[in-house]
Amino acid sequence: MSASDDNDPVIGVVVVTHGGAGRCLLEAAGTIVGPLEAADAVSVAMEDSFEEVIRQVEQACTDVDHGAGVVILVDIHGSSPFQACMAMLDGTRAMEIVCGVNLPMLIKLAGKTRSSDLLAVAQEMREHGRNAIWVASDFLRAEKTGA
Repeated sequence: MSASDDNDPVIGVVVVTHGGAGRCLLEAAGTIVGPLEAADAVSVAMEDSFEEVIRQVEQACTDVDHGAGVVILVDIHGSSPFQACMAMLDGTRAMEIVCGVNLPMLIKLAGKTRSSDLLAVAQEMREHGRNAIWVASDFLRAEKTGA
């Protein structure tokens, strides 16, 4: 990944979740590390049509896109919100979609939004999100064995 530069445009962030989880995650991340510069959440209700979800995500992307593209963080791979986001990958906007959004991912992302490499940032968020998931027994076992 290329080095971040204060002159780089800000990568937009849109968190798309069922219910209000996305807004809560953004709020929690903001409490810990300060608000993300260009971020919004889309809350999807069960009664929302596919077209309505696309419209809401498109609007959120427009609101946060400052020229460096948008990383969309979705809660569940294969879900209707995920499918709506995938339907937007038409080449008209620089965009990456990462599934399995979690709080550690957003905290890490807060320091990575000024970058000229959207794909590298999305891949780093995927890896950081994965690495932040632990089972307590595995963690304790690793501590005991020094692994």
